[in-house]
Amino acid sequence: MEKIMEVLGFDDADLGSNRLGQLTQKQKDLLAEKAKSHKSFNTIIGVIIAVVFGGALLTGLGAPILAAVGGSLLESGKVTTEALLALIPIICVVLFVLVIFGGILIVILKVVFDRANQKVDTTVRRVEGTVNFIWVERRERNTSKTGPTYKTVRVLEMRIGGETFNVNNELPNVINQGEEWIFYYTNHPFKFLSAEKNK
Repeated sequence: MEKIMEVLGFDDADLGSNRLGQLTQKQKDLLAEKAKSHKSFNTIIGVIIAVVFGGALLTGLGAPILAAVGGSLLESGKVTTEALLALIPIICVVLFVLVIFGGILIVILKVVFDRANQKVDTTVRRVEGTVNFIWVERRERNTSKTGPTYKTVRVLEMRIGGETFNVNNELPNVINQGEEWIFYYTNHPFKFLSAEKNK
């Protein structure tokens, strides 16, 4: 029992409160800090996206201005009609991309800020059953500037009582495959609060 306590970071007081569907003050503080970190991260991502797409949007706004300037230059005789006509398709493409970028920006920012403002759910949840550890492969976007766009990664899942959780590699060292366990956890932010072997 001491090993699982060390891996998940709980004590007897935590387990006792979780059995009653309650959190200890220590757990409340940890969850509050974790929720704050998640919100800050999502907000930063939203700002970065806004800067990138917003920059492209503002760049596109220059197209009508360029068209007006081109017309003025044509009237003054500084450019030929052929040269100006060659610019029209480019301006149309820029305006089309501008509209697409604007739509994408609105959708992405809505998703990001909805996640950032997602209501914290620290209800103590309970799941029990036979523990089954499974390694699965997933395709994830490669954040590195080199190599393929997507890469395959191996993730350890723990399946118990109809629920599936991503877990670290330490858990199978303290829980045997096929054992009966009870886990207490929260949804948002997600955290394993405590666990005990089902007697």
